[in-house]
Amino acid sequence: MAGVSTESLTKLSRLFEQRFSTEANASMSEELFSVADLVDNNGALRRGLTDPSREQEVRGKIASSVLEGKVYPAVRESVARAAEARWSAERELGDALEHLGVLAAAFAAENRAGKDALSEVIDDVLDFSKAVQASPEIQTALTDQRADASAKKQLAARISPARTEEGRLLIDQIVEHPRGVLPADLAEKFAGILVSLSQRFIAKVTTSVPLDDQRLDRLEKAISGVYQRDMTLDVTVDPDVVGGIKVQVGDEVIDGTMSTRIANLDQTLSAS
Repeated sequence: MAGVSTESLTKLSRLFEQRFSTEANASMSEELFSVADLVDNNGALRRGLTDPSREQEVRGKIASSVLEGKVYPAVRESVARAAEARWSAERELGDALEHLGVLAAAFAAENRAGKDALSEVIDDVLDFSKAVQASPEIQTALTDQRADASAKKQLAARISPARTEEGRLLIDQIVEHPRGVLPADLAEKFAGILVSLSQRFIAKVTTSVPLDDQRLDRLEKAISGVYQRDMTLDVTVDPDVVGGIKVQVGDEVIDGTMSTRIANLDQTLSAS
């Protein structure tokens, strides 16, 4: 994606997580995938939802009107927000809706059984990718346009039995609607989205000295309280940080180390 599209996708993903992650379920994921398929196959609708000459509010209203009473309210609103966003190419609207479908499946797994369920979904998708990559015959069978979709789903289930409902849903989406991408490559793409999401449960902690178990336990509880989910600490000891603790969760960094304070002070003095 180009810069403007990447920015739009980032904003859309954050909005979806903030607004709808706690209510996400597998059916919501299926609906987002279905809308992506609709947009891909209906040129008039796709152009209507991505035409930059139309006001963004108008594009959003078109999406809302088309989906009125047909999908979850959360899906309808998400598609409307996607239509209001700017995309460098028409296809990227479908890419964005596909991305949201993967997120919905991930949040559904988390809502069902927490971060361990998300890890199982990641394993399901990666196991499928490995199975396909290991066999050119399977790759050929899954990309044969003459083959029936149900037959492809049966083949995928046979070579890679998924342990989770969400994993099965994502694998079925990969083989039924690959959108011009090889199944193994699309599985890797989906897995990448899921792995990035799983980083929300990992707090990378850098400290100048080792922390004992009691302090680590207190720190883990404190960070879990801030982010309102059970976090796992990934601790690195780096004497160069001088003192204090640096915590990184995803793109967010809380830096309380002495070395950073000194560096900031040096920058301030240099600028004055």
